Amino acid sequence: MPESVSISFPHLGIALKNLGNSFSLFGIDIAFYGIIIGCGMILAMTLAFRDAKQSGQNVDNYVDLAIYGIIFAIIGARTYYVIFEWSYYKDHLSEIINLRKGGLAIYGGIIAGVLVCLILACRRKLSFWKMLDTGAIGLVTGQMIGRWGNFFNREAYGKDTDSLFAMRINIKDPNVSVNVQPGVTVIDNSYIQVHPTFLYETFWCFCILIFIQCMKRKKKFDGEVFLWYITAYAAGRFFIEGLRTDQLQIGSTGIAVSQLLSAVLVLVGAFLIVYNRIRIQQGKETVIIGKKVNLVALAMDFAKQAHEGQKWTLPDGKDISYFEGHLMGVYHIVEEGGVQDDELLVTALLHDILEDTQVTEKQLRNMFGIRIADNVKWLTRREGLSYEQYIDELLVHGSDEARLVKLADRLHNTNNLMNLGSEQWHEKKIDQAKYMLDKFPEREFAEKYRETAEKLMQTIKTEVERLEENAGR
Repeated sequence: MPESVSISFPHLGIALKNLGNSFSLFGIDIAFYGIIIGCGMILAMTLAFRDAKQSGQNVDNYVDLAIYGIIFAIIGARTYYVIFEWSYYKDHLSEIINLRKGGLAIYGGIIAGVLVCLILACRRKLSFWKMLDTGAIGLVTGQMIGRWGNFFNREAYGKDTDSLFAMRINIKDPNVSVNVQPGVTVIDNSYIQVHPTFLYETFWCFCILIFIQCMKRKKKFDGEVFLWYITAYAAGRFFIEGLRTDQLQIGSTGIAVSQLLSAVLVLVGAFLIVYNRIRIQQGKETVIIGKKVNLVALAMDFAKQAHEGQKWTLPDGKDISYFEGHLMGVYHIVEEGGVQDDELLVTALLHDILEDTQVTEKQLRNMFGIRIADNVKWLTRREGLSYEQYIDELLVHGSDEARLVKLADRLHNTNNLMNLGSEQWHEKKIDQAKYMLDKFPEREFAEKYRETAEKLMQTIKTEVERLEENAGR
């Protein structure tokens, strides 16, 4: 291996020359390890803060969690590593605080971070498990990036291999002092060819991150996202750890502590996920983990916050909040129809949020999923469309849930708001209701909604007749 080549992947045709593990700035050596850890933290915080905002949580809480969590995670990661390498550090105490050469154990950082999250959640009366769900996104992101610090330090590599991704490390590289682990073969007295375990773990963490981002809206209880993360990560780490030659071991037992802990986490995590999903399916409460996700309550809080400050003024001069007077009216009409369906009730609570607030369709998709966002989209009258065109589009493209909510909305108008506005406004609303009554029967509702839809249409018809009679039409 040429002395100028620091690291190569021979089967991939990649060769990196003169690759050091630090650079000098104003006479001070700056380790790439620290820079990469820092970059991982920044990206982790960015994604976690974004998720907190999308899910309606206070981002400030996660700023504090990041500040304290990062500090204590580093302390925890180093403490964990030192404990299981005490045979070395007991004779080199001054090196315990020297992080420039690496020596951070991820599981120690996770444990410390979870403890910080628990303390913060208790002090501020927040949901510990919901915070862990958001924190999991940051954790896996930080791990995905941070592993590249091992690459620059030429550490945490695996056993001998000639596989496709085999990595050659120049042990005579003048830029870096390479520590050859026991059991690794030195070839031609110049290099080793090993598994790039840092790369395996980076790829595995990337897969976990994509899975979480795609599936987080489908979680059934608070804490499930964190369980997905820790279970999946531990499963991958169990096998990757088996490839490494620098395992932290339990005394002289020969048992790799990370493999043992990974096996336990996989079993416990998988059990909690499956067991609590079964309980939820049976209509029971979750155990150990967080509460069942209540999409309706989440939508109620979200809509109330989005419509904050919007008011209706009644003829007697009294103001009522838009949320209480309109959204809740539509919600209760649908709920009283006897259809206990989360998608329907959430759609009712959010039905005009795109038209009357700054909330975007993307926010709805991120928080409530594609189906509900689409329901709300078709309930939103696009600029330039007449009312008749709007109803026609809703009938063609809208779901049963969207159409049922529109009926409830129209009934709410005819029941409670006809004492507002001018006579012309009254006539306009009556004509709109009649157009709906004429068009809606053209598309039949699903059986579970049919009776409710028929009741709503009959009630609207009765109200329209009463209003026309009062107006002398």
